[in-house]
Amino acid sequence: MKNIGFIIFVWLCSPFVRAQSNVMVSSSEVRYMVTYEPTTALYTAWIVPNYNTPNANNPETEDRGATAQFSLKVPKDFVVTTIRDIRGNWDKAPYKLVAPEGFTASESGADWAYYVIGKNPQETNYGQFASGEPIAMFTFKGQGGEPEKVKVLTTDDKFVQFAETKMALNIRGSFYTRSGQRASTSARPLEQMNGVISLDEVLKQKQAQLGVVLADPKEDIATLSLQAYPNPATDVIEVKYFSSADQSDVKFDLLDMQGTTKQSSALNAKAGFNSTRFVVSSLPAGVYFVRGLVQGKQVAKKIVKQ
Repeated sequence: MKNIGFIIFVWLCSPFVRAQSNVMVSSSEVRYMVTYEPTTALYTAWIVPNYNTPNANNPETEDRGATAQFSLKVPKDFVVTTIRDIRGNWDKAPYKLVAPEGFTASESGADWAYYVIGKNPQETNYGQFASGEPIAMFTFKGQGGEPEKVKVLTTDDKFVQFAETKMALNIRGSFYTRSGQRASTSARPLEQMNGVISLDEVLKQKQAQLGVVLADPKEDIATLSLQAYPNPATDVIEVKYFSSADQSDVKFDLLDMQGTTKQSSALNAKAGFNSTRFVVSSLPAGVYFVRGLVQGKQVAKKIVKQ
């Protein structure tokens, strides 16, 4: 582990890490999220926007931004490794910050460590944004500690306040794009990162946005990751599928009550939400199932065709 004094010196020299108080947040917000894929031992860092592109601030289809940093709270023995860019050029060797004695003695922070992963301050094309749909920023691996304890550092975490007041460090996550700011040279830059969200929350919110009734409040991530709508359907069944990473040849089948495959659809899924559809206007009325293999689990969604 690198010496804490050297870490603080490096961070204080950075233009993006001094403590910030009274941060003004844009109405074009994003939340940060981390997911973990057990089969590949891969973590993914995401932003989840609450807005679409284009919008009032940004007439373009894509959103673009320069400044961003992604902060993690991890078990003290956890070491971030193998950071790979998806959108933007992110720091490949972030420093591990261990809280000093002044914090650990009073706040029971001895079990945790922190990483602030900054993005190169060059404008990045993040692509098209859709409200509530995650955009992958980078992936990473790690050694030591339990995966479920690797979290996005929340802005109300006590160590955030300690770092700002006692160490003059800004370790908050941060995100700025064209959509968050008025198109004016006199406009004050507004912070867009405004909280943390879990994949479970994202999937349930998307389900509600699509008008899909939650069949079971305890549905697992795999089941929530596949949605079929509208229900009932008449002409088309839309399929929305969340993938935690890029996947080739993802297959979905439309089955009748006898288990006979009526149609199939294959796609090369990208990390995030993916869409496909079944045209069912010529099929007889009845009950059908949209089935697919999601995270190693067979998931089927019941649809009534009128």
